[in-house]
Amino acid sequence: MRLPARLLFSILSLPVVTSLAACGDNTNPSDTPDAQVQADAAPDAGPQPVTLQFAAKVGGTSFACGQTYGGIGMTAANYVASDFRFYLHDVRLVGAAGSVPVTLDVNEWQNAGGVALLDFEDGTANCQMGSGPTHTALTGMAPAGSYTGIEFKVGVPFDQNHLDATTTTAPLNIPAMYWAWASGHKFLKMDGVVGGQGFNLHLGSTGCTAPNPMAPPASPCTSPNVMTISLIGFTPGTSTVVADPAPVLADVDVATNTATTAPGCMSFPNDPECTTVLPHLGLAYGAAPAGTQVLFMVQ
Repeated sequence: MRLPARLLFSILSLPVVTSLAACGDNTNPSDTPDAQVQADAAPDAGPQPVTLQFAAKVGGTSFACGQTYGGIGMTAANYVASDFRFYLHDVRLVGAAGSVPVTLDVNEWQNAGGVALLDFEDGTANCQMGSGPTHTALTGMAPAGSYTGIEFKVGVPFDQNHLDATTTTAPLNIPAMYWAWASGHKFLKMDGVVGGQGFNLHLGSTGCTAPNPMAPPASPCTSPNVMTISLIGFTPGTSTVVADPAPVLADVDVATNTATTAPGCMSFPNDPECTTVLPHLGLAYGAAPAGTQVLFMVQ
């Protein structure tokens, strides 16, 4: 039977109602487009790779082998740079919830024990004790999060500082960064020449007693000289930790050196050139109390 055109039109015009409840609602809210966008934007709670950038400057100007820097020390001397490198360990990032450790990658500059060497000399000009490759950034893993500060220690931990330099692995096997079995490594090596005379800053442990020259000390050194650094305003991937020795040398005459002492400040006792230098590294020296460290800053 053919329906009248007017009745057929009325039937086709009725609204269609679909009852998802009647058919069984199998829709997962997380499968909706909006939920998927939110899931993609959710932060990853696991570890994330981080790169922590460092730079070396002298008086605010980038370090380079053979470069002359004016206005250094209490007599504003001309200082020709010849080395700049240092060890650090116990690297941490600081956020709202406190500090968290950074697990350093293992490579020729960073070992499994968490010690790293930052090396800014490239072996050119008068940096003759160095080598071509440089290392100016730490790489590793840290918990995901937002960070506004960085902490680290300049030096080598006691259990790694007094190993046999002939058999230990990188980066602790560099002769230029080693003193002796008892005293261990030079934590910081900043060398320069003023008027043809060397003025070097070497930081390391002193007062280390060993049973013989070919053995490590049996107990910690009386002056470990490990610097503890805490800097605010540091954002990984954006900020740079700058090391500049000019403020450290501000109160010493780098153009002269006390007779019968090592050129510059080598951290050993009874060296007048160290009296103001080590306190500017945040370390006590003899009767001079520790001051505020002025070597590191954030830029």
